[in-house]
Amino acid sequence: KLQSSVLMASYGLDEEQEYEYVDEVTGFSFEIPEGVQAGVTMKVFGPHNVTLHVPMPNNAEAGDRMHMVKSDGKWRIDHVTRGEANVAQMLSIPQAKTVDDLAKDLGQPHVCSVELRTTKGMINLRVVPSWAPKGAQRFLQLVTDKYYTDLPVYRAVPDFLVQFGVSGDDRNWKYEAIEDDDSRGVPFLEGMVCLAASSQNSRMATLCIFLTDFPQLGKKSWETPFARVSEESLHVLRSIYTGYGDMPQCGGSGPDPIQLQDRGNSYIKESFPKCDYVESAEWVS
Repeated sequence: KLQSSVLMASYGLDEEQEYEYVDEVTGFSFEIPEGVQAGVTMKVFGPHNVTLHVPMPNNAEAGDRMHMVKSDGKWRIDHVTRGEANVAQMLSIPQAKTVDDLAKDLGQPHVCSVELRTTKGMINLRVVPSWAPKGAQRFLQLVTDKYYTDLPVYRAVPDFLVQFGVSGDDRNWKYEAIEDDDSRGVPFLEGMVCLAASSQNSRMATLCIFLTDFPQLGKKSWETPFARVSEESLHVLRSIYTGYGDMPQCGGSGPDPIQLQDRGNSYIKESFPKCDYVESAEWVS
């Protein structure tokens, strides 16, 4: 169960939790993961370990549930649903904070500074616990525990995000998923930081840092930033290598988090030598 949750946080699909089998032979459904755009072909695991390549419809969104049916021996998309729970979450989202609101929050005395030492230089994060208390507490715990040490940036998508936190050693198994935070209206702007997740109460240790504004996010209970990259560090963030593109589970040809977890950093060094690394993280103030 724990391993399944780790992988879910890494790439947004979970074979154990995310699939609801309508019928063992003729149907199943899955939730479309974050970051998948129209036209992208998703790699989906269906019943009996069959692997399907499913195109993202133009009218579907991340978080929608796609229902697949099998007829005449072939799988096809039957329909896509957008649940009442998602609508309820959208209605309960507070008004988005303004640029002035964010600046005021970032200047509060309770804000913490964490430095990420990367292969491209130092990235300073300003952690605002009031934005997402549970997420901030987990992140600072991970920093204190030296979790973010020698971790490859395995997912780096131009004009979207960079992501890291998967390793090939036993650190992946030490942390349970945390509960979601209530949304405080913090928008997903360039430099915003959050923990990866794909469903309610599934955040663990994988970190996402956004390379551009992404207003599509923030509509679900687990989409809650807790920090932002400081202005003076943005040039380092922008220099992180993004040439390999997205991971295979989201239709890309970049590093596979499952292979990374199985084989460790040697997989990245052999197959994706240009990937950058987070060498360490330190809570400095």
